[in-house]
Amino acid sequence: MVQPSFPIVTESDSRLPLYLTSIGHWEYQERTRRPGGFPDYQWLQSVSGTGELEVDGTRWHVKPGQGFFLLPEEAHLYYPTSEPWGLHWIAFNGSLMPSWMSISGIRRSGVYGLSDPDSLIGQMKAIYAMSLTGRPFLGSECSKLLYALLLDLSRNVKIGSAAAPHHSLKLQPVIRFIEDNCHRVLSIDEMAAQIGVSAQYLCSLFKNAFQLRPMEYVNRERINRSKELMLNEPQLKLREVALRVGFDSPSYFSSVFKKIEGISPEQFRGSRSAT
Repeated sequence: MVQPSFPIVTESDSRLPLYLTSIGHWEYQERTRRPGGFPDYQWLQSVSGTGELEVDGTRWHVKPGQGFFLLPEEAHLYYPTSEPWGLHWIAFNGSLMPSWMSISGIRRSGVYGLSDPDSLIGQMKAIYAMSLTGRPFLGSECSKLLYALLLDLSRNVKIGSAAAPHHSLKLQPVIRFIEDNCHRVLSIDEMAAQIGVSAQYLCSLFKNAFQLRPMEYVNRERINRSKELMLNEPQLKLREVALRVGFDSPSYFSSVFKKIEGISPEQFRGSRSAT
C-alpha cells in the first residue's frame, strides 16, 4: 500500500481553478459505501483485479485499464469482485470543473475506458510525488499537474457506459459471454443470441455503449488477457499466447495488439521485463 497524501488546502489554494485534496494507491481496495457521497470530484483508475461500481441504481463492472469518475456528494458503492483489486485514486475540486466536464464529455459518475491508462497512472504518480515535497507554492504546483492530467484525460477517455447506462446494462449478458468465451472463435450471431436481438441491433448497442463494434470489443478483451499472460507467464511463446486468447494467427494477434496498444507484443514484453 502507498500511504495516501492529503495536502493542506490553504485559503488561496481553494481559490485556484483546480486544486488537489487527496491522492493515493490501494493495492487491496476494500468495499467502500458512501451514502452521502464524497465532498470532492474523484477519479479512480483500476490497475489489477476487477470490481463493481454502483451509482443511482446503475451497476458497472470495472476492469484493469478502466477508470471511474465520481461527482461530489453523490451516493455510491464500489467493491472488489476479484482480488486484489488495485486502484490509483485522486480527489480534487475547483471552479474549472463544470467547464472541463462539458468539454470532456464526462458529465456524470460512471466507468470509462482509456486509450492510454499507463500514461494517466504515470501522471498520478507524479502528482503524488509532488504532493509529498512540502515545497513553497505546493498548491499551485499540484494544480498545474492536475490541469495537465485532466486535459489528457479528456483526450484519452472513451465515452461509453456512463454516457449510455441503459445500453451497457442491456449488454451485460453479452459482456459476460465474451469474458467466458473469448478464448475461442466467436460470431456476432452467437453474441446477439445472448440477449435475443439481431446482429445489426447488437452492433448498434455496442456503438452506443462503448463506441466500438462487437468484434472490436472482443479483441480488446483478448489483448487485455494477452498482457496478463505475458506478465504472469513470461516463458510462453507469443504463438502460444495468441492461441490461448483466441487468435488463430500469431501475425493477426501482433497486428491487433499494435493497433490497440501502439507497440508490438515483443516490445510490450521487453518493456515489462526491463522494469
